[in-house]
Amino acid sequence: MSTYIIGDIQGCYDAFSRLLEEVRYDSAADALWLAGDMINRGPDNVGVMELIMQLPHVTCVLGNHDLHFLAVAFDQQRVMRSDTFSDLLDHPRRDEYVGYLLRQPLIHHAEAANLVMVHAGLPPQLDLPTCLSLAAEVEAALQADDPVPYFASMYGNEPARFDNRLTGMERLRVITNGFTRIRYCKADGELELSHKADIQPEGYSPWFSFERKDDLHILFGHWAALEGRADASFVTALDTGCVWGRQLTALRLEDRQLITVEAS
Repeated sequence: MSTYIIGDIQGCYDAFSRLLEEVRYDSAADALWLAGDMINRGPDNVGVMELIMQLPHVTCVLGNHDLHFLAVAFDQQRVMRSDTFSDLLDHPRRDEYVGYLLRQPLIHHAEAANLVMVHAGLPPQLDLPTCLSLAAEVEAALQADDPVPYFASMYGNEPARFDNRLTGMERLRVITNGFTRIRYCKADGELELSHKADIQPEGYSPWFSFERKDDLHILFGHWAALEGRADASFVTALDTGCVWGRQLTALRLEDRQLITVEAS
């Protein structure tokens, strides 16, 4: 049995299926971890969702694009010009896709391997137990009888830093941003969310440039501009820009081998 961790698929079903063929994925024995942003921007979101929902050993974490789709599905955000998930919104199984995503976590912790998979990263000032506890707060809001209040107030860059005195949607928003949108921050966890490329804003650094007190290894996607290269020994960057015409990458956990296929 092998475990394969794949970065941002973003609706690129053809590359996704070819990557599974390339690694000779055995759905009966192998495990598949997906680092968020399974959908949006690519051409076949239905194909991706259908495949991951039928495979028996899949672990997903939510990314910002997955959450955006849910917000649109609950009529709490408008469709952007760059969104491509109309195939999901218009599909007869729309409610099943929504329900599946609502049940997914923000963080996956493989305790035996001392690994964490998260879409964007972990704020450097928060230890793992705190991160897992905070993620559970957002997951509870997603799985509530009525998740609309969460999606109605999910968007925004403030507060910029987590403070345990925060309550309500301010608290849930900064938690969400810390796990699904973080790129640059300060050592105290203050987020800078307006820069998306590799141009470092003054006073901020990549979140993984700050040493952690634990010895976790963190697997993340989200940051296509890194092209799979992160200058820190405790992280592996898995977003290699498939939706931008580059590659889709899988990490085989057992030997840490990276396997890629070219975008269609």
